[in-house]
Amino acid sequence: MRGKDEKVLAIFLADIHLSLKPPVWRSAEPDWMKAQRRVLEEVRLLQREYNSCPVICAGDIFDRNRKNADGWNASAELINFAIEFLPDNMYAIPGQHDLPNHQYSDIERSAYWTLVKAGKIQDISAEHFQFANDLRIWSFPPGFSIVPPVNLEEFNIAVVHDYVWIPGHSYSNAPDEKRIKTYKNDYGKQYGYDVIVYGDNHKGFSKKVGETTIFNCGTLMRRKSDEIDYQPQVGLLLESGEVISHYLDTSQDKYISAAEAIVKETLEMGEFMDELEKLGKTALDFVDAMKEYMHRAGRMSSEAKEIILNAMERIKNGKT
Repeated sequence: MRGKDEKVLAIFLADIHLSLKPPVWRSAEPDWMKAQRRVLEEVRLLQREYNSCPVICAGDIFDRNRKNADGWNASAELINFAIEFLPDNMYAIPGQHDLPNHQYSDIERSAYWTLVKAGKIQDISAEHFQFANDLRIWSFPPGFSIVPPVNLEEFNIAVVHDYVWIPGHSYSNAPDEKRIKTYKNDYGKQYGYDVIVYGDNHKGFSKKVGETTIFNCGTLMRRKSDEIDYQPQVGLLLESGEVISHYLDTSQDKYISAAEAIVKETLEMGEFMDELEKLGKTALDFVDAMKEYMHRAGRMSSEAKEIILNAMERIKNGKT
C-alpha cells in the first residue's frame, strides 16, 4: 500500500504487443487501434499523475504479425501509431518479438530500433543506467544472463526479458528451471539486486524472495480467452524501494467467446489447407474432410467442433 505522500519513481510494464489487427479473441473490438490506444492513454495519465516519471518497459513492444513473423518488421503504420501513443520519457529493452530472428545482434534492423532513432524510446539494453541518486538499473534482453551489479551499496534494479513463473502464473508444463524457487532465501544474494523486473510471461505476479522483490509485469492488454479473468497491471516503484501493482481498467474490452476464438484460430491456420491436401482426391466432401481434419488435429474442444460442424451443415444445406 502506497503511503499518502510517498513518491513514485518509475512505472514498470512489459509485453505491450502492439499490432494492426486484433488477436482472435479480441476480434469483437469495433476499432482495435482505439482499443490499444485506451490502454496506452491510461498509462500516460498515470505517468502524468506521478510527475511525468519514467516508464520502463521490459520488452515486446510489438507483436507477431499475421504471417507468423515476429514484430521486429512492423509496418510504417504501426510504427507511427507507437510514436504517437506510447508514453513519453520511456526506457526499454527489446523482447524476442522485437528482434529479427530473436537475435540481439540484429537489433538495428528492427522497428524497435526505429523508435530509438526517432527518439520515442531510450534503449537501455545490455547496459547500466544511473536512474536517480543511488538507484541504478541494469538490463538483460533475451539471451543475456543476469550478472550481479558492480556496486552492491546502491539500490540495484534488473530489467529482464525472460520467462519465469510461480505456481498459478504459467502455462501448462512450464520448465522447472524457469520457476522462481520461493523457498530459496539466497535469491537476492545470488544476483545482488533489490528488484528484478521481468517481461515475457503474460501472467503477472509479484513475489518477495529473501531481500529481492520479483515483479513480473504480465501482458499490458488481454489478448487470449484464458485471460478473461486476468487483470493487467503495471508496477509502481516507490521511494521506499517497494514495487506495488496498479491494475488497469478492462471494463471496455470487447471479445468473443472462447469457443468462437478456437474456431476462428483454426480456420485462419495455414496448416489447415495443407491438411486437406494430405487427405487426397478422395476428400470430395468438404464436411467429411473437415471432420477428418478435426479428428487428426485432436486439440479442439467438443463445443468448438460442434460450432464448426453446425456452420458447415447449414452452408451445405443452403441455410446461410
